[in-house]
Amino acid sequence: MNVKQPDYGNWVPLKIIYVLGILSIIMICISIVGFGKFSFLMNLPVYILWILQILALAITLIVVAFLIYMLISRYLFSYNGGAVSSKILDYVLGHLQWDGSGKLLDIGCGSGAMTIKAAKKYQRAKFVGIDYWGIEWDYGEAQCRRNASLERVDDRIDFMRGDAAALPFEDEYFDAAVSNFVFHEVKSQKDKRLVVKEALRVVKKGGAFAFHDLFLDKNLYGDIDEFVEELKKENVSEIAVIKSEDEINIPRILKLPFMLGSIALIYGKK
Repeated sequence: MNVKQPDYGNWVPLKIIYVLGILSIIMICISIVGFGKFSFLMNLPVYILWILQILALAITLIVVAFLIYMLISRYLFSYNGGAVSSKILDYVLGHLQWDGSGKLLDIGCGSGAMTIKAAKKYQRAKFVGIDYWGIEWDYGEAQCRRNASLERVDDRIDFMRGDAAALPFEDEYFDAAVSNFVFHEVKSQKDKRLVVKEALRVVKKGGAFAFHDLFLDKNLYGDIDEFVEELKKENVSEIAVIKSEDEINIPRILKLPFMLGSIALIYGKK
């Protein structure tokens, strides 16, 4: 019996795997053939050709190693593999101090995974998932709607295209808001602190929020303690920060700085 299953995609897009795979093949071919076979390089001194060959081998090893790393990461994030993505989303929702009454906004909903998890957890509420759905990701609005339908929560969820830096909602429109690994990806706003403040703007007074991102990356957010103090001025009554990688039990291979090494959760009440 063929039962349709939701497709929540993967945080490591297939596009990256394909690009790295093609680069690996090209570099392996160059390393095997050698630069001495290219006619336009034949007049170069032998030592230059050897240097080029060594550089080609080094680049090949780096590209292949990165391909292997991304393949392992993709498996660990996969819902049918290590399920790290699902664990992280459960962690974010687990820190949302909300009774499930009213409306929740999921900023950067991607494939709809967290929006749908929230809808299944809070069965009396309504939900909106918003995303820009850029071409670099394997996500889309139709995918979100299909997943919600398969999970039988589509009657309480609306998905829409939008910019996290300029949310198309009035002030204090939602009773709760969540976001996961999105703010640092917003290209329309260089100052990522302003993206967080924009998310807080649409949360009602007394409403709950749980935002997960690379908050410990000082290049993006500066000093985290100073940032929290700054957020308190946005009429936030309760706020806390957790270095989430220590609590979620994330595999060590995913804790590198360019992956999940600087993640933290900011949560509380407006």
